[in-house]
Amino acid sequence: MDQVYIILIGAGIITMLLALFIQRKSPADHTAAIQTSRSTDKADIEKNLQRLNKQFKQETALLSAEWQETRADLLREIEFLQKRVEQLEQQLDERVVVRETAAAVEAPPVKSAEPVSEQVDMLALRERYRRVFELSKEGLAPDEIAKRLGAGRGEIDLIFSLAQRNERGFADA
Repeated sequence: MDQVYIILIGAGIITMLLALFIQRKSPADHTAAIQTSRSTDKADIEKNLQRLNKQFKQETALLSAEWQETRADLLREIEFLQKRVEQLEQQLDERVVVRETAAAVEAPPVKSAEPVSEQVDMLALRERYRRVFELSKEGLAPDEIAKRLGAGRGEIDLIFSLAQRNERGFADA
């Protein structure tokens, strides 16, 4: 049994010595292998970069083409909508003209120009009175109301005094 141990120890020492000698020879071989590996890695990296560059250019061209197509579609849509708006405006103008002519035909003839101007004046006065009371409710003084409406202070005071007298008349009834 002792012989087996001695043989195993001897085989182990021989294996270690062989490994040591082989390792000393391999750095030169290893350097050459590394440089060869680097050359192939460089070539692979270069091919990959060229492939990625080509793919990037293709995708950029596709996106550009899609963008141009979308832009052209939008421009056509805008043009169509502008034409449609013009058509609708023309139809509206035509309808306004038709209504005005129909209203002029159906309206009774005016006997004199004075009642029409009197009605216009009454409407303007009512609007002016309404505006005076709105400004008063907003808290403006009579002087400020007169300035805003371009009226005299006396006119504003008269409107308020007539309104107060009118309110008293309704209160008595």
